[in-house]
Amino acid sequence: MSVGNYPKIRIKDAWLLRQNASQYLHELWSKEGDVLADDEHMKKVVEAYRKSWERYETRVLEGVCELYDLEFFQNLIDVYVAPWFGAFSDPLVIGVKHDPDEFVDTLTHELLHRLFTTNNKYLMGDGTALGDEWRRLFGKEHDFNTLVHIPVHAGLKAVYLDILKEPKRLELDKQYSKKHEDSWGKPYVQAWDYVEKYDYKKINSELRQNYNKLSRR
Repeated sequence: MSVGNYPKIRIKDAWLLRQNASQYLHELWSKEGDVLADDEHMKKVVEAYRKSWERYETRVLEGVCELYDLEFFQNLIDVYVAPWFGAFSDPLVIGVKHDPDEFVDTLTHELLHRLFTTNNKYLMGDGTALGDEWRRLFGKEHDFNTLVHIPVHAGLKAVYLDILKEPKRLELDKQYSKKHEDSWGKPYVQAWDYVEKYDYKKINSELRQNYNKLSRR
């Protein structure tokens, strides 16, 4: 899809990453009986992810751009799929443990990070440089990982409830963070708590206004 100012999302097997970093991580973390995904398995996973995302792509991209009055800076965003990885936004890499429907929510999460950090009104491509803006909006008491997920979770809640109209996705996302609170999930839980306390619509309105101010600097 490359309609208007929306980027094409290209989901692909990160075969070079898989043959290097994934191989190392497999040797480091795998348990007896674990098998590293081969070419055939990756082909099936990537195709399932593509088909699942295609059903939501237009609504998600149009919805978040309209919500914040922003455009993605890139016209092509590669999504690299590789074993033994979690998910991060730049470069955009996602692991293979998600089922196809969960992949949609994970990709939406990472695309929100990308939209917030590199767009037509803010071209730095550096989330850390936005820290002062978000501390002013959301408070100085948050650690950085919580801080950067407050806008993402406010965006996700709007996607789940107002754009896709699938509230079950919201509950599953929050439950997933809660399940992992004792390991990596604590900042995510804290960000969800903030969004629930201060109203996602108000947060999204503040973000929209803030990017308009940034564009005039």
